[in-house]
Amino acid sequence: MTNIACVTMMKDEDFFLPIWFRYYSRLFGAENLFILDHCSAQHPAGMLPGEPGAERLNVFRIPALDSLSKARSGGRFDAKRFELISNMLNGLLAFYDVVIFNDADEIYVPDPARYRDLRAYVEARAADNRVTAGLGLEMFHDIGSEADFDPARPVFAQRRNFFCSLLYTKPHVLGTGSRIWPHAADRPFVFDPDLYLVHMKFIDGNRFLSRQEERRAFRTSVARNTGKLWLWDGDRAMGELKKYNEMPVDLEPFSGRSVMQRLFGAEAAVRIGGLKGPERVREKKLDRYRVIDFVPPALDRQLASERRVIPDRFVETGI
Repeated sequence: MTNIACVTMMKDEDFFLPIWFRYYSRLFGAENLFILDHCSAQHPAGMLPGEPGAERLNVFRIPALDSLSKARSGGRFDAKRFELISNMLNGLLAFYDVVIFNDADEIYVPDPARYRDLRAYVEARAADNRVTAGLGLEMFHDIGSEADFDPARPVFAQRRNFFCSLLYTKPHVLGTGSRIWPHAADRPFVFDPDLYLVHMKFIDGNRFLSRQEERRAFRTSVARNTGKLWLWDGDRAMGELKKYNEMPVDLEPFSGRSVMQRLFGAEAAVRIGGLKGPERVREKKLDRYRVIDFVPPALDRQLASERRVIPDRFVETGI
C-alpha cells in the first residue's frame, strides 16, 4: 500500500478549505492531511462543520508575523512560508511514500480517461521516487451564465470554463525530497500531461473580490513584502475576471496530451531540467525549475488566451 500525505498552508480559508478537505480526505483519509495554519480566526476544524473525519485533521498553528522576534522578522513572507513548507514536506517523506502540497484553493486531478482517481494515479507512479507537476487549469466564474458558487456542491458541476496556466503547472507532488517555491522546485521534475492542477481562485466573483480585499489589507499592514498581486484593488481584481469572461471559447477537444504536443512536440511526459529535457528559454532564478521557464513566452501567452470548457468526463467524476 502506498502511504500518501497532503499538506496545505492557509489563513481564514473557510470558503476553500471544505473543498480541499473533502476531496483529499475521501482519497487518503483525514488523518493523513496536514494544515499549517497562519493564525486563522477560528480553528480549521471549525471551518468543516459536518465533515466526517475533521477531528482527525493534523493542524500546526504558525505565529503571526507581527509577533516574531527581530531576529526572525526579516525576509520575504513567501520565502519564509516555503522554507517551512519544504521542511515539512521533506520531513513527512521519512514516513510517507508521496507527499502532495497545494494551496487551499487548489487540487490535483488526473485525467479520468486514464485513471480512476488521484490515488490510482499516485500509486501507479509511487515507485518512481520523483517530483511531478500537473498542467495548471485556471478555472473561472462565467458571471453572465453561472450562479454563485456553492462549496457544498461538486466543482465541475458548477464551473466549466478555464484556460491553461503554465505558471500554475506546479511541481508539488513529491516522491522524493525537494526544496519547493510557489511555482517551482529546486530539482528537475516530470511534467505529466495526464495530471492537472485545478486552481479555483477565480471560481466565484464575489468571493474573489472579498478575499482580494483581505489580502490587500494584509499586504499593506503586515506582510509588506508579499507578491504585487496582493495589492490589486477591487477594480483591478474584477477587471482581471472580466478579461477572462471576454475571451472567446475554443471548442477544440481538450486534453493535456494535446497541450504537451504543442509545447514540446510530443504527447508524452517531459522532464523539466537536466540534460535530457527541453532547453531553458528564460534565464531567471536559475536555482530552481518552473515549466514556464522552458516554454517560449509567446506560446505561453497564446495558451493562456484560449478559453476552454472542461470535458464531460471530468463532470462525471463528481469532483
